[in-house]
Amino acid sequence: MAQAQPPQGILPGQLAPPGQTDPLANLRDIHIPGAIDPWPPAIGWWLIAAAALIATSYGVYLVFKWWKSNQYRREGIRALKYLLENHASEKQYLRDYSDLLKRIALSAYARESVANLTGEAWVSFLDRSTGTQEFSMGEGQILIQGNYELNPSVDVEKLHLLGLYWIKKHRRSATMNHQTAPSAHAVSGGFAS
Repeated sequence: MAQAQPPQGILPGQLAPPGQTDPLANLRDIHIPGAIDPWPPAIGWWLIAAAALIATSYGVYLVFKWWKSNQYRREGIRALKYLLENHASEKQYLRDYSDLLKRIALSAYARESVANLTGEAWVSFLDRSTGTQEFSMGEGQILIQGNYELNPSVDVEKLHLLGLYWIKKHRRSATMNHQTAPSAHAVSGGFAS
C-alpha cells in the first residue's frame, strides 16, 4: 500500500506550510457552561408544586369535612360515658340511654323517619342502621318495654357497650333518609361533656 505523501511544501510533522502560523494555535479552550441556577425553577416544577398544593388542600378539606360530620358521634360517646358514670338507678339509666340514642339518631337522620319510632319499630331501626340484631334479639330488647316496667332488669355494662357500638358504627345512608349536617348540640343536650 502506498504511503500518503504530505502536501507540497509541508514537511513531515509540520501542520502548516512554512511562513504560516499553526491553525491549532488560534483555537480557544473548551468553555464549561456555568452552573444552572435553582431559582427560578422551570415551568414543570411550578406545575408540580401547584398540583401538590391543590391535592394537599383538597385532602385537608376532606379530612376536616369527615371530622366535622362525625362530631355528633364524639359528643354522643362523651354523653354516653357521662351517663354510665352518673346514673342513679338502672331505670334512670335506661330512660336516659334511650333518650340519648334518639337524640343521636335525630342528629344523623331525617326527623320524619326517626322521631315517632318507639318499641319494636325503634329497635328495628337501630338494628337496620348498624346491620345487627343486637337491639331486637340481644341486650337492646330492653328498649322495647323496659321504660314501662317498674324495676327493669338491665345489664348496664352490656347496654353501654351496645350503645357505643351503635354510635360508632351506624350508617348514614341515603336509604335511611339522613340529614347532611347533624347538630352536635342536639346530641349533648342535657348531659355534661
